[in-house]
Amino acid sequence: MKEKLFENIVSKIKNRLLQESVMDRHILALSRFIVHQFKNKEDFEMNYYFERGNDYAEFDFNGYFIEDEDLDEPFSIHAESDMQEFEIEITYNPSAFPESMSDLVAEVKETVVHELEHILQQNFEDYNVEYDNDYKNNFEYLTSNAEIPAYVKGLIKRANTKKISLDDAMEEWFKENKRKFDDPENEWEKVKNIWMSYANEMLKKQKVKKFK
Repeated sequence: MKEKLFENIVSKIKNRLLQESVMDRHILALSRFIVHQFKNKEDFEMNYYFERGNDYAEFDFNGYFIEDEDLDEPFSIHAESDMQEFEIEITYNPSAFPESMSDLVAEVKETVVHELEHILQQNFEDYNVEYDNDYKNNFEYLTSNAEIPAYVKGLIKRANTKKISLDDAMEEWFKENKRKFDDPENEWEKVKNIWMSYANEMLKKQKVKKFK
């Protein structure tokens, strides 16, 4: 009986690691493609498909690059996704490149992880969460069932790409998005605590990447 239980546990661990490895490859492929197209200043519209276990996801994958010489920051990324579409739009100031390329790569990877999490949530049963799009404010949005794992996993990716702590990655994100908060100082402390608690809980369960 014990041997059978051990075999089942080992099988589940192997399965999870295999699926993780598959998703890592897709994250890398999508990120590299976006950066490649950005460097070539070529918008794209294509179909993307991947399998995970016995299930699959298929969606439109679109990217658009907008040059803005008056942009106050080096770049701004806007992305959306659902069950059938992943769209990313990068507005950038050409004078900031190539100096800002490494920061762009880190945020592209973060964005890909974030949006793929939503695609996984809507296509695979083990990722399914209860969606509630009736948010009264930004705080409710950032602490919703669907957004907590997406933001946390994305920011872990940013932290690991830039070789910084998750805390630093979160603070970077806050500085970039401070204007979206109604009451930045009070709300951010609560959001960050919720995100960090989730990250630590999922790390114990080996459901997120390691971070420092």
